[in-house]
Parts: sequence; C-alpha cells; structure tokens
Amino acid sequence: MSELTTKKKVINYLYSNLVWIMSLTGGILLFLSRKNNVNDDVCYVFEKMGIAIFSSGVFAAVLKSIQFTGIFKEEIEKIILGTRFVENRSDLPKLWKRISRSVYKKKFPEISNELQNIILNSYFPTNHPYYFEDFRITINIEELTDDLIVKFTQSYQIKVVLAEGESEAMMEHYFSVDKFEGMEKYINEREFYKIDNEDRLPQMLPEESEDEFKKIKIYRTTVIGKKTFTLETKERREYCIKEDNYKIFRVNSITKEMDVSVNYPKNMSVSFFNLGVIDEFEHKHIEHPNYIGRIHKKGLILPKQGFGLTLAKK
Repeated sequence: MSELTTKKKVINYLYSNLVWIMSLTGGILLFLSRKNNVNDDVCYVFEKMGIAIFSSGVFAAVLKSIQFTGIFKEEIEKIILGTRFVENRSDLPKLWKRISRSVYKKKFPEISNELQNIILNSYFPTNHPYYFEDFRITINIEELTDDLIVKFTQSYQIKVVLAEGESEAMMEHYFSVDKFEGMEKYINEREFYKIDNEDRLPQMLPEESEDEFKKIKIYRTTVIGKKTFTLETKERREYCIKEDNYKIFRVNSITKEMDVSVNYPKNMSVSFFNLGVIDEFEHKHIEHPNYIGRIHKKGLILPKQGFGLTLAKK
C-alpha cells in the first residue's frame, strides 16, 4: 500500500470520527484541569482548551446530524439545480454545450460543435414561439385520369400552443409547386385558412417567388392575444404524377401527435413512408380498401421531419 493511500485513509478515518475525537479530547482536558496535583496555570489552560475543543465537538455533532437529515443537501440542490439559478445565467448556450460534452464524455470530439449547434438551433424550441399539437391531415384523392392527372384535396387541422411569455404568433405557410412544361394548366389553389373558425384567406396576400425548380407562395397572418388556437386549412391540387409521383410533408415546428388519413380511388396504388422521425408512425386500427391511416403518438416530431407518399397507377 502506497504512502499516499495510507495518508488518505488516515485522513478519512479522522474526518469520519471527528466528533468523538474532539469530544473525548475536550473531556480529558477538562478532567485534567480539575486535578489538584496540576499547576494552577496549567489547569487554567487545560480548562479553556477543553471547553473550546468540547464545544467544537458538540457543534460538529449538530452539523453532522443536520447533514444526515438531508437539510444541507436539499438546500444546496435547490440552489444549484433550481431553475432560478439557471435562468439567471447569461451563458446558457455555452453551459448547455459543456454539459452535453460531459454527458457523452467527448465521444465524438470531431463533430461535437456541429452536433450541438444543430440540436440547439434546430431541435430546441429556442427560436419558435409555438408548437403544434393534435395535427390532423386528411388527403382525399378523388380521381386519377388515364393521362395520370391526380385530383385531390388536402386539409389540415392543428392546435397551436404558444410558449410561455408569448402573446402573438406569426403563422407562415409555404405553398410550393414543382416547375415543369404545361404546369400552368393544373390547379393549385387554397380554399380557406381559418383561425378559430375565422377565414383569414381573403386578407392574406401571398408573397410569390420562384427558382429553377419551384414556384413558391408564402402566406402569412399574425394571431394576437391567444395562448392556444386552432388552425384549419384546405387546398385543392391537380397535377400529373408522371412528373411528380410523390408527396413530402415536413413540419416546421415541434409537433406532438399527428393523425394522417389518405383516401384514394381503385385505380391507384399509394404507399406511406416515414421521413426522419425517431418514433415511426403506427397503423390506425381502421381497415377498408383504398385507405391509409397512420398515427404518431410516441415522442415528438421535430422540425424537418414528417412523412411521404408515393403515388402510382395500378
């Protein structure tokens, strides 16, 4: 056994028995101060030392009993782990990164910064004033023509929940159409955009743009003074699946629970696939021909995650 280990064991022993050592030492000194065969000056010194050491032993015993009751532990935890301590810090992103590195013990140092930035900026709701709840999507495919023109409506019903301290929400909806020859003859229109049953579509002038591949319309409206509200939209679409035979749906805010229903005609084949979700969509217990039902109840759907559909003629 090394000298350092022995020294540490001795220190630990003295610390764990400090109360009894001090009490016993103080008691012995007080006893000696009462002996008649000891010099008066020495007795005076023994008495004062004994009182001081014995008092320190009693104080240590009281502290140790308080420690055993957990009072100190609870109070320290309140300070260190309490939200007030955290909220008063001005370096929360840096603190979170340091804690994250400790959690996975610097397992991937080469990619740690990129990983932490993605999680902090994309998956933590730091830049989002709201999240979605009970997101219901209904896609009703009415017809697939011999020319492979698919005609359908898609409806969304969403409960929007604002963050604590937020009093308004800017709602944005991107409406994009792939560019291809003859696309102008197809239908891409919105029927309504309701906030708590109030249709705001007539007041929403879309912001239009396009690039090499898509034409984009962005609809915006601001909701003020509501902690929660219901958003409902409906769109009508017609296009050729020869040019675009799949549909991709991604959420732009954290979403809790999603319900997807797809109806399609007999001459079609439709397949559902998960898109980036950690917990996959489950089958709904509804069985009838030409119908797809999926539900997501476990965990959350994070931004840029969702689902997709492939469309084909039988």
